[in-house]
Amino acid sequence: MFTAIAGVIGIPYFTLIVVLITLIIFARDKWPAGLVAMGSAIVLGVFGCVATDKVFSGWSSNLTLMIMGMMIVGNALFKTGAVLLVGKSIMKAKFASNERVVMVIIMIASGLLSAFLSNTAVVATFIPLIGAMVAASNGKLKNKNLLMPLGLATAIGGALTLVGSTAQPMANSILEQQGLPLFGMFDFVPVVLPMFICLIVYFATVGYNMMNKHLDFEDTVAAVDVSTIENVKTTWKTWFSVGILVFCVAGFVAGWGKTGIIALIGAAAAMLTGCVSFKEAVKEAVDWNTIFVMAFAQTIAAAMNDSGAGKMVAETAVNLVGTNLLAQTAACVIVITVLTNIMSNTATAAMMTPIYIAIAAQMGVNPYTFVMAVAVAANLTAATPIGGTAITMTLPAGYRFKDFLRIGTPINIMWAVLAIVLIPIVYSFEFVG
Repeated sequence: MFTAIAGVIGIPYFTLIVVLITLIIFARDKWPAGLVAMGSAIVLGVFGCVATDKVFSGWSSNLTLMIMGMMIVGNALFKTGAVLLVGKSIMKAKFASNERVVMVIIMIASGLLSAFLSNTAVVATFIPLIGAMVAASNGKLKNKNLLMPLGLATAIGGALTLVGSTAQPMANSILEQQGLPLFGMFDFVPVVLPMFICLIVYFATVGYNMMNKHLDFEDTVAAVDVSTIENVKTTWKTWFSVGILVFCVAGFVAGWGKTGIIALIGAAAAMLTGCVSFKEAVKEAVDWNTIFVMAFAQTIAAAMNDSGAGKMVAETAVNLVGTNLLAQTAACVIVITVLTNIMSNTATAAMMTPIYIAIAAQMGVNPYTFVMAVAVAANLTAATPIGGTAITMTLPAGYRFKDFLRIGTPINIMWAVLAIVLIPIVYSFEFVG
């Protein structure tokens, strides 16, 4: 019956309507994204837009298992003090009273950590570290001048590797669904590293001056127990947790097996050795909202492909923009950058990857370059504080929406331009057929 109802409208059109409604609900941010993704996946399955056995198949996918495993491995690094040691080194350094230098060092450290660990966990760790430094600086450091750069550095730093953010593995999983070549661990570095450097240069120069000009509110710092940070000590578990991360990264790069299996081996090792307890892994380490989004967004992506909706959108896009590859790349980056500033980057990647795979098919090129553009652009959020959780977490510093518009928009534009220019150069389009 339900399939017949969707058939009256047309399965591709019905799928697009559901996906559009899902996008709107995601953007409004009224309900948890995981709940919205689950509801959308169920509707698509019930109305015959995707096979019912695919509705929950994302829970056993390589992508979901990899993200879950790496969340536990990352949490072990925080529990054993490995990440706190990095922050403590910054806090005790000679340059710790020079705000501009401290800002740059924090951005570099947090960005590189986010390439392998949860960026929200990195931000959660650095906020009290920064608070302790500000409190001890006698006014030389300001919380409001350090937290925004921290949030943006972790956001773009997460795009450096396959596992640093959820958008890249989501795009990879859709490539895998369709039997296409996958991204490697460091395939994103040639494009994203220049963006990361651009962000640091921007905040060290123009951005820093803009913060001093526009952040005209009183600086606020939450009470921080400095002794907790100063007294952090290394144990064998600290170094063992670091070893687990090295094992996982080496396994991903060397291709020792499926990334989900490697991540779960790392997670099991962390729990069996007490680096993180099973209870902590389930209750604290795993962000279940993200896991729900990852699992059910794969169903939405499959519906876009199986129903023919993705192909229909692709045909329309080619008719509107034309067959110029640079123009299509620019349209891809611009549209997705706008979307990811108002909704989850995971959802953005899930919705747009099937469309650009279909566009590549329409234009007779390998989809790798377009999907690279989708995955990278899904991380380019700087103009609003709602596009990424790591950025939203910095709002207690007192930032207003307009502060991100003023200070973040220029870097968002620079990132988009770099993506449009670099992606076709680094990953040239390969014609097929």
